[in-house]
Amino acid sequence: MKSIIRRFWPALLLLAFCCVVPCSFAQVNVDVTSAGGFVRDGIYMSPYYATIDSEKNVTIICDDFADETYLNTSWKGTLTSFSNLASNLGSTVWGSWLGSPAGGSVSASTIYTLYQEAAWLTESLLSLVPPTGTANQANYSFAEWAVFDPNGVLNWLKAHNDTAACQAVFGNNCTSIVASAGSLLYASQQNYGSGNYSNLAILTPLVNGKVCTPAISGRGNCPAQEFFAVVTAAEGGAAALYLLLAAAVCFGAMYIRSSRPNAVNHTA
Repeated sequence: MKSIIRRFWPALLLLAFCCVVPCSFAQVNVDVTSAGGFVRDGIYMSPYYATIDSEKNVTIICDDFADETYLNTSWKGTLTSFSNLASNLGSTVWGSWLGSPAGGSVSASTIYTLYQEAAWLTESLLSLVPPTGTANQANYSFAEWAVFDPNGVLNWLKAHNDTAACQAVFGNNCTSIVASAGSLLYASQQNYGSGNYSNLAILTPLVNGKVCTPAISGRGNCPAQEFFAVVTAAEGGAAALYLLLAAAVCFGAMYIRSSRPNAVNHTA
């Protein structure tokens, strides 16, 4: 018995460590390599493409209208699986900011709902046929930005006299950030609970190892925008592998512990 323990103690130590440290996100190196090539109102529209560690051409969708991203400029971030997002909102840009006193001390349930709305729009954008170069692509991109920064998006569209996009995103003749029936933002607010977002992760920039502050605060320091990343098991990439391994280790650790008697988560 002692020889077995000696043989496997490093693995057991890793499992125990994983029970203490959140396993639902991984730190990664990120380089946004393509803006997709479609511009509307002076902004490149999602989807974009990035290299995340060694995995190239990962599809990413931006949820951050307040900040800037520059091509071929590396930065560090965290990759948080959507399935574990509710318990790790502090590891995201909007969860960290909106949940703070400066951001309004918004409740965790409300922030999670906003991410679900953005995820619904992400999946809707990814399902477009054709996916690029269309008015719908722009409309869904602006709608996703409007989830977290409705005033910024509304003011931008008005400044560019883009009534069509503004109406598609907000409805209400572009008079308010309160979306009306028939608009994309309203649809996300009504349908967010119907989606399965297990193929998505939140890609969040870090500054000195900490979640950055969005420029919407007036004192932002983000080296890039926050994105949704498509990380399905089928891709077999590094990002997906990190998430799958983390989940496997966590579940293994929980099983071992529970089996023991009394054992005590703008692109330019």
